[in-house]
Amino acid sequence: MIKGRVINSWEVKPFICDDTYSSKMLLDDIVAETKAIHINEGTLKGGCSTPGAVHSANEIYYVIKGEAVLHLGDELIDIKPGSLVFIPAGVFHSLDNKSKTEDFVLLTIWEDTKYNEVYHARLKAWGKSFKTIYEN
Repeated sequence: MIKGRVINSWEVKPFICDDTYSSKMLLDDIVAETKAIHINEGTLKGGCSTPGAVHSANEIYYVIKGEAVLHLGDELIDIKPGSLVFIPAGVFHSLDNKSKTEDFVLLTIWEDTKYNEVYHARLKAWGKSFKTIYEN
């Protein structure tokens, strides 16, 4: 029988994507021990931007901390804590952190890992999708 589980973000090891962005896998099929949505906590450093991407699947953002300018297709939209963003498949999107010093933190939500490039980079580097700060 599958049990529920509590994941404490502060105990999840961040995967360092580059000098500007890190990602923590909070939930995937392995962590949930069943088919589940996939939730990452992303941190964009102050004064930084993401290069932007287009995915073949829908993605959802939920802002936890900070403010950013979201490039969503041809639109520029200010987002802040409590903002939920639906990004349809095939739509270009990127983020500019509005603060020069404070981190911008969001949840990225995917229906499946096959669409999440950071998930696969984490697997390649670590040999698994999830690590705690107590692991090497």
